[in-house]
Amino acid sequence: MRGVRVLDLSDGRAGAYCARLLAMTGAEVVVGEPPEGSRLRQSRVLDSGDGRVSVAWEYLRANMTSVLRDPGASLAELAAGFDVLVLDCQGDLASTQAEVTGAREAHPQLVAAAITPYGFTGPKSAWRAGPLEHWALGGHMSLNGEPDRHPLPGGGPWLTHLVGATAAIGIGAALVNAATTGRGDLVEVSALEALANAHQWSFSLYTHNGVTKRRWGNRFGEQHHPLALYECIDGWVCIAAVSVHQWEGFCIAMDQVELLARDDLYVPAVRFDHADELDESISAWAATKTVDEAVTALQDNQVPSGPVASLDDMLVSPQLAARGYWVNLDALPADAAPADSAAGAPVSDGSSLSDEMTVVTARPRVPGPPARIDGATPQFRRAPALGTDALVSATLTADAAVGDAATTRGREPIWPDGAKPLAGVRVVEFTIAWAGPLVCRMLGDLGADVVKIEHPTARGLAMPPAEKIVAERGSWEWGQLPGPLSRNGIFLNNDPGDDWFNRLGHWNKMNRSKRGLCLDLKAPGGREALSRLVATADIVVNNYSPRGVRSAGITPAELREMNPAIVTLDMSGFGATGPDAERISWGPVLDAASGLASTTGYPDSGPYKQGIAFPDVVGGLHGTVVALAALWQHWRTSNPVSVDLSQLETAIAVAGDQFAEASMRHPGAPPPPRRGARSPDAAPAGVYRCLGDDAWLALTVTDDEAWKALVGALDDPTCKPHWATAAARQADHDTIDTMIERWTLTRDKHDAAAELQAAGISASAVMTVADIVNDDHSIARNLMVDHARPGEQPQLFPGLPFRFESTPAAVSPAPKLGQHNEAILTELGYTFTEITALYDTNTIAQAPSD
Repeated sequence: MRGVRVLDLSDGRAGAYCARLLAMTGAEVVVGEPPEGSRLRQSRVLDSGDGRVSVAWEYLRANMTSVLRDPGASLAELAAGFDVLVLDCQGDLASTQAEVTGAREAHPQLVAAAITPYGFTGPKSAWRAGPLEHWALGGHMSLNGEPDRHPLPGGGPWLTHLVGATAAIGIGAALVNAATTGRGDLVEVSALEALANAHQWSFSLYTHNGVTKRRWGNRFGEQHHPLALYECIDGWVCIAAVSVHQWEGFCIAMDQVELLARDDLYVPAVRFDHADELDESISAWAATKTVDEAVTALQDNQVPSGPVASLDDMLVSPQLAARGYWVNLDALPADAAPADSAAGAPVSDGSSLSDEMTVVTARPRVPGPPARIDGATPQFRRAPALGTDALVSATLTADAAVGDAATTRGREPIWPDGAKPLAGVRVVEFTIAWAGPLVCRMLGDLGADVVKIEHPTARGLAMPPAEKIVAERGSWEWGQLPGPLSRNGIFLNNDPGDDWFNRLGHWNKMNRSKRGLCLDLKAPGGREALSRLVATADIVVNNYSPRGVRSAGITPAELREMNPAIVTLDMSGFGATGPDAERISWGPVLDAASGLASTTGYPDSGPYKQGIAFPDVVGGLHGTVVALAALWQHWRTSNPVSVDLSQLETAIAVAGDQFAEASMRHPGAPPPPRRGARSPDAAPAGVYRCLGDDAWLALTVTDDEAWKALVGALDDPTCKPHWATAAARQADHDTIDTMIERWTLTRDKHDAAAELQAAGISASAVMTVADIVNDDHSIARNLMVDHARPGEQPQLFPGLPFRFESTPAAVSPAPKLGQHNEAILTELGYTFTEITALYDTNTIAQAPSD
């Protein structure tokens, strides 16, 4: 986003991560700090050989500059000369809203992004939330961990960072709109809506079948097996045998060929229903292998698999070293941490220095950019020292890239009112599963003409014959988990209809706002149709492996032969280069391989995967940020742009300061223990059982004032006066947890959260998907939207993950298979006779091949 000036006044992780992504894609980001310095500078402060350093600050504020803001200046004064204003706010938002309105009135071209827990409106708009509560309020925690134990957050503040990534997407879209209309916008990003959009098929299972998805430990609930973690001699391995081919390879790798004779086990959900039986064999096999032996045997048989790596493993990963991913920080400046960064100092995200965090080590390493964009990715710079100049206003730089963007695209600078920001942009999509479809879905929501290329059999790879699906439905009732043959389809009312391939609930969720071209590239005329289409396109997106890209003939070099100015986004599992580039992966494999799973778990447990394919949504959100930035670079220069995005590297990016911290430990020192729902930086922090079945509450005491408020709410005579200090609360956490749970066990989880929020405490019920859909706040915010096709029953899905005050954006239904064949080919100059000939040769189709 070169030529864009960003003023970041946020003090929390979501805003900082948003700004980090903008800086890493070329924007000039200025952090406006109070005279005493940002509280984020006091987060995760460690001793290094060169002085004290906040790994959170170093990671989240790289490639930025710091200035001191005048505490008496208004937002309107501070925002002068900037294109973007980033705010991360919670609590009573009325004054913030008024200030943002004033800034936008003073600067009509300003894009102001406000990141909040629940949005500016609705019953919960004044509620607070930190990283732990984000896991609870967005429905993700309810899917993680063992069904008979408390639900788990992930091992770091990763969802908070995804809220920031979502904000970066909204900002990118609003900037494009501002460049073409001359009007800025308010981009409202609530953690609730951003995280509701970060689900795979949890919402579809509920809105289509009435089933609330639950947590299944290290299994991938309801749909697939084996897609899980298993313990080996020297560690853990993730195995993901999903397709028929992968199941066959898995049985061969395990030397369990007798399983191949069982026809029922070729259906993934049948294998899930037999998971206990299968896991006896799988666990016994894994227990006789080292991790390397297991992964080698599985990968040799084309089974997606990988080690459950530690953070330390990833710091010495040959794959990441070959790609130059890690950045070694130079010697720390003398003022790396402000003088008042004392132990126990409270900070905005609930972090403070604790004894277990204080180590003397080497200089830290941090992840580099999540992807490299030709000509736009800046050279890495250290996070800034505390600024010395007061910031009241700034002078607009001479770079006129924002205004030039529309002109370079060959359009008038001002678009007609009502045009979506990406109107006129054509995206050609070659994607499967979740990460790639998510990128293109968001581009489509923002107005791009997304043409999804599908092979005639693409939608039926995991489905049995249609007649078996229909026969299985039998006496199914709403709220009952569908049978294994139809379960992966997630059909509305569990009814596959006559065209089951158009009724796949998860597919329709991932592929809204697109047009469909069902094209076999290897059939007669398929290559010619592709060439004509790419010649009209702006960007081609794929999430195939490098081998798949070569097989399809869509490498960047081949696409540039079709269109010399094309933008390409390749987003494979491990990246297009390096020794692991050809490895096969699914999201849970990357969850394990990235080191994320190693940090998640109970204090007495091994590692845990997320309940969803978490790296997919991470890759999809980062991929959308990068796609917008790559298009922006192309519009500025008219040059082709190629982007190589590794989903492994984006997964690591959301835990960047944890990796920096790991890099500073003494060689051979053990990693920090898994902490369940506790935090090393705040006490108490945890998940507590409430009244009812599997009902839980998450809360975080961020500072001593919040502790006083909690003491008042609990009114428990066993509360000790010396718990007034964070150190004492950490030491007696078990006793405090018992006291808190005595209170929560007498209350409904929603009532308990409301009571604590009224006292000023960050708390949330551990929300299930059903809770979110039916919550008064979600209803007031219209979180769920219907994007059924004309004539179909309503089908509810989460809507846009951000809200614009003036930038047009809206969703449209997913296409039927081959629905737009004729329209698209006619646009490319094909005649009726030529289109008919393509149908006759099965080059194009509107139904799966027999």
